[in-house]
Amino acid sequence: MTSPTPIDPIRLLASVGHDLRQPFQAMRLFLNLLQMKLVDPKQTELANRLEEALEIGAAQMDQVLTLASLASGSARLRREQVPLGPLLARVTGELAERATQAGRPIRLVQSSLVVETDPVMLDRLLRALIDNAITHGAPGTRILVGVRRAGGPTLLVADDGEGIPTDQHALVLEPGGQLERPGPIRRGLGLGLTLCHHIAHRLGHDFTLGGARGLTVRLGLQPITNQSAPAS
Repeated sequence: MTSPTPIDPIRLLASVGHDLRQPFQAMRLFLNLLQMKLVDPKQTELANRLEEALEIGAAQMDQVLTLASLASGSARLRREQVPLGPLLARVTGELAERATQAGRPIRLVQSSLVVETDPVMLDRLLRALIDNAITHGAPGTRILVGVRRAGGPTLLVADDGEGIPTDQHALVLEPGGQLERPGPIRRGLGLGLTLCHHIAHRLGHDFTLGGARGLTVRLGLQPITNQSAPAS
């Protein structure tokens, strides 16, 4: 009897990603139909909690599948000239309410810079960075999003929270790498910064962690024009 063909788990996940996402889409549809029929407040609250759990599961599944597609090289990029201003405004605007409710308001410094990149992937990267700051920052943390020109155009997502010790930077960029900190257990798979790092690498953007206070993530960009508004 011949041996079975070896299976590469990364390529397997990347190839079946669409099929694995479909059940979550169906569950969203059925749950929305159910919520429309509920009138009892307790049942509505239970359905809302179910929706929250569903969205967490879907987001975590999406992280794993996206990381698999990047690691396997199957992710397709569509590079084009992307004005950063509208992209930054859209992403920060959509996350502003959640950030404010969490006590971590976002400050956006607009930019007129145009870069060569994949707009969908850059959108995803920016969302993941801001989400990381919202999720892991302490209440009262401020989040800054902007572009700095000095030393070459760099997209910044910075916060003035606890930050990450320099000797732990490699850890948080590994799949599942999370810092051990006192307080309530934070949800997540520890893939946020790992995913950001892989997206940046695939796009050809330099990705560095730093910050004298809090955490600053720097993303090196390839400009098409030289006009940009510096972050301060």
